[in-house]
Amino acid sequence: MPPPEKKPRAPQDTLPPRLKTLLEELTHRELASRLERVYRAAALAIDRLGHLNIVKYEPTALEESAGADLSLWETMAPAIRDTLMDVNALVSAIHEAFPSSAEAAREGAWEPPPAGVDERLSREVEVVLGACAGRLSRRVADLGQRVRRPEVVSDRWALMAELQSFRADFRAQMGDLVYLTAAAFADVRREDVVPGYQGQVAAAAVLRGAVAELRRSLQSRLEKAAAMLSKEGPGLARRLEEMLAAFAGMNASLTMKTRDKRLVVELRERLRALASLPELTAEELRTLVEPFLGELGRVGAELTQRTLTAHDRAVWAACGARLEQASMHLFLSSPGAERVIREAVEVAGALYGRAPVFDAFLRKVRVSLEQSFDEAELRETLEVFRERLAALPFT
Repeated sequence: MPPPEKKPRAPQDTLPPRLKTLLEELTHRELASRLERVYRAAALAIDRLGHLNIVKYEPTALEESAGADLSLWETMAPAIRDTLMDVNALVSAIHEAFPSSAEAAREGAWEPPPAGVDERLSREVEVVLGACAGRLSRRVADLGQRVRRPEVVSDRWALMAELQSFRADFRAQMGDLVYLTAAAFADVRREDVVPGYQGQVAAAAVLRGAVAELRRSLQSRLEKAAAMLSKEGPGLARRLEEMLAAFAGMNASLTMKTRDKRLVVELRERLRALASLPELTAEELRTLVEPFLGELGRVGAELTQRTLTAHDRAVWAACGARLEQASMHLFLSSPGAERVIREAVEVAGALYGRAPVFDAFLRKVRVSLEQSFDEAELRETLEVFRERLAALPFT
């Protein structure tokens, strides 16, 4: 009997706990009710834009991007349609909950200044939501125009890149909408009130770690192959292609930008072709792979700078707090020192990919942690850990 089919993932409109608390604490209950409707619509849209499976539309070979006909548009139409519907649903929810905001924005009507704090904040929120709804509507129109351009609709890679870019932009704008309006009423952090934000950041940290490990592994293979015989080259090319295939099959790679996925596909195809040759020199392989290593470095740097800056600082602080605890345990000859250092190493794993020296330390200490430490080893590990943590580049 075949296993039952897996049910599709149910969309989520659940609000983060901090955002729910903020709404509950608002004394202006009618405003809180309207805001909750908008926030739930935003949470639903963010969730759908983040989990609607567009990966299945991505080409897996370069030749799949060729062919300027309607078949590509027909294949991608459901994903484009769903994207537009998800954004428009939020825009409609904003107009329904705050109808005066859209009308005032269009007509520029003057209103007398509000009398109380709640009223002033209510007006501020209405203006922000009206402006955000207008921006989202304009971006929806932009997407409709972009995906119909001949150079886009005839190239699967280009169409996927456009769709992915717009979806990311929509999610970012929705997150800004929630954060800015919530921050009008309380001192909140983006990661605590924006639906899906923590999951998005966690996925970026995992991707950065996977990219860094792939880069290190490929570089190590190339360095070891410096003295290989040319007849051994095709075998190495095959192994490198297998490493890229394994990376492409990881869940972490699903969140990679389409343009960067294309680089992986291109290199895999070239390595596959080289693997069929009778001979291949190490220099030929290096010439092919080294530019890709540079691109992987760029991917990691972009993730750090655009998505993970605040995340990394929080992880850095959490590690520092645990190392301080470990120092106190050692001063008191407490067995808790080893436990806390192990926790610090686990937490620090979210920083993997930020700096090669720190990555090397993490790999080494993880191997060491497979066995128990004596006090001298704990003190040495603690000291090196502090040094490596302090040396991390924060700009």
